[in-house]
Amino acid sequence: MSEPIRRTVVKFYRAMGTGTQSSATQGSVTGRPKTVAQVRAIYGVAKSKGIDSDTLHELVCGLTRKSSIAALTYTEAERVIQRLKGRSFVPLRTLQYRRQKAGVKQLVQQTQLDLIAQLAAQRQWTNYSLTAFCLKVCKRSRPLTTDEANKVIEGLKVMNRRDGLWAA
Repeated sequence: MSEPIRRTVVKFYRAMGTGTQSSATQGSVTGRPKTVAQVRAIYGVAKSKGIDSDTLHELVCGLTRKSSIAALTYTEAERVIQRLKGRSFVPLRTLQYRRQKAGVKQLVQQTQLDLIAQLAAQRQWTNYSLTAFCLKVCKRSRPLTTDEANKVIEGLKVMNRRDGLWAA
């Protein structure tokens, strides 16, 4: 193999993260190493599910045929997390971004409704006053999506801050 071609091949393997390996060891490519966050997720989910250390290591060995969590690769760690969680391992931020891109509206959370009630109570508003304000802001008697709830919350915060009722 000529020198320029060899350099190109080496660059390719380095970019892929596999290194240069002979064809005999090509089948045992370990792949990308696991991350610290994955290890924390494995132990955290196992603890929340009440799985002890021995059972966790048996699960890892059964899924990946590796005896320790330290020996896992990135994809193997993802498989373990998926098995432990019962669903795919997707961060909340990524999930929310995907929902937004797909046009899925997020329903209002109870914590947001509680905050609206608390902010309205600081103004000593009745249910009628709060309903009238919601009709003005989001064209509904009660917010149904997080966007609508955020508009109501921010409006109440601004009014409370202006009147010296709320400080943050």
